[in-house]
Amino acid sequence: MQVLVDKKFFELKHSSTAKMIELFGMLEVELKSVFSEAALNVEGLNSSSGKIFRGENYKLFPYVLLDCPRMFNKQSVFAFRSMFWWGNEFTFTLHIQGNAWEYFKPKLIRNLERLTESDIYFCVNESPWQYHLGTDNYLLLNSQKDLELALQILSAKDFVKLTRKLSISEYKSVIQVGKETLKLFLGLLKD
Repeated sequence: MQVLVDKKFFELKHSSTAKMIELFGMLEVELKSVFSEAALNVEGLNSSSGKIFRGENYKLFPYVLLDCPRMFNKQSVFAFRSMFWWGNEFTFTLHIQGNAWEYFKPKLIRNLERLTESDIYFCVNESPWQYHLGTDNYLLLNSQKDLELALQILSAKDFVKLTRKLSISEYKSVIQVGKETLKLFLGLLKD
């Protein structure tokens, strides 16, 4: 009963979520600048405006997402997704699928070695729509053995997802780490 009548938590949750949305709004401005400087041409990509949205139940916890740049259609997915997952972490994820993946796959495979010892996670799941960092979903690319396994998996996948995490306690670094991560990932897609 004490939990059911306590309104304070929801007031704090509302305020905290509003601050995360504000933080992601500032991150969006910086990510657009990083993408513009990279001069990477992706047909159909919306790089002029991001999309911020929130939800209440990813594995029982609320979240806030920013997709910038972004493209989601039947033929292609190309998105850089920043996520705040309540009680867990921030993540910064590059997701490429479909026609965009076919175009960028050779470049990424050729440059993937740059990610070893960078605390980058590689998606091993059959579904691209899971975001938790469990071992059934992601592999940390911190050794040559991990890289070899990732390259083996990549050759058969119809998508790629690369992720970097940031502790919630390091929220003051969200913009810096988000920018650095997008720049790192975009560098893998160039010749």
